[in-house]
Amino acid sequence: MQAKFPTFVRLIHGVQRLSPVLTTPWWPADRLASKQRALLRILRVAATERMEAAPLVENLAAEHRFRFRRRLRLLARRLAAGTPLADALEQTPGVVSDQQQLAIRFGEQAGTLPAILTNLLERDDTTTKQTDMRLRQIAFYATITTAIFVFVLSFILIKIIPSYQAIFDDFDLELPRPTILMIGVSTWAVNYWYLLALPVALMVWLIFSERSRRFFRRKLWSRILPPVAQLRSADLLSLLSISVRAGRPLAGAISTLARYHFDTLVRHKLLFVRNEIEQGTDVWDSMATARLLSPQESCALDNSTSSESRAWSMTQLAQLRQGRVAGRIEIVVTFLQALVILLLAGAVLLVAIACLSPLIDMVSGLSG
Repeated sequence: MQAKFPTFVRLIHGVQRLSPVLTTPWWPADRLASKQRALLRILRVAATERMEAAPLVENLAAEHRFRFRRRLRLLARRLAAGTPLADALEQTPGVVSDQQQLAIRFGEQAGTLPAILTNLLERDDTTTKQTDMRLRQIAFYATITTAIFVFVLSFILIKIIPSYQAIFDDFDLELPRPTILMIGVSTWAVNYWYLLALPVALMVWLIFSERSRRFFRRKLWSRILPPVAQLRSADLLSLLSISVRAGRPLAGAISTLARYHFDTLVRHKLLFVRNEIEQGTDVWDSMATARLLSPQESCALDNSTSSESRAWSMTQLAQLRQGRVAGRIEIVVTFLQALVILLLAGAVLLVAIACLSPLIDMVSGLSG
């Protein structure tokens, strides 16, 4: 084809170079977590084989689209300019998660970056994927069902209810109370629609705004949601176990985490632990006092006979905490799904009662 239509071929190649849209799949099927794991694999190869990470990240960017492509290219430019990996990731928000960024920073400081990256990739995120998928399904179901419900309700209020009112006025009858209540609520919603639109708009902004999500992740969630605090502690144990297995001093590892941890509450607790260690207090007792460990966990780690057994115990405790939290989240998501279904079913039932009550009254009146 190139021999017969050289100009056409050059035109196609030029458009492909200029337009990333034509060089990547149109449907962005991968979740953000999957994209971040792909980047972690690239970084692990670069760290293990002692290769330059910038060209690998640039090549990975060609496989993605839109915002994540721009983030990867920005990260590649920063790495090519000589910026340390942890600093480049911190300057490129969203390219990895907060936990992954902290772990990479910790690995660079402790000299265990390949082990840290391997640990991040070997973590079982099946529960997280399933929970995320179920929440998306609940949100999709609620959105579609609510839209259909509002459309049908609008039709009822515009076409059917006025007919009911005319018929009841002709017979000098009063509309049933459920119907009057539905008309009153609908009239209020029409007159004060902005009072409903503002909370919905605020909720949508909180969900989709990166800045708001970052604020909640770093400032609030661990304070108001105990399962999040448990997951933060499990991540700490997992990172510290790698440091212990590598023979690094715990005091230095805790000092690094206290300086760079993204969660303000956990950072304050780690600063307390670091200060207690400097005063000569046992590290496990200090972590138990700061509620990063339970007394039983602190005692078990303190009684470990070797670094290898202590690292193994820390890994098992971290996995145990993550398993407990996963079970609680599963219960909450199941309850949330049932609650959404019941609320929507209740709304449909109330509208059905409001629509059928006039018919029942008319039939009863005519038969009487």
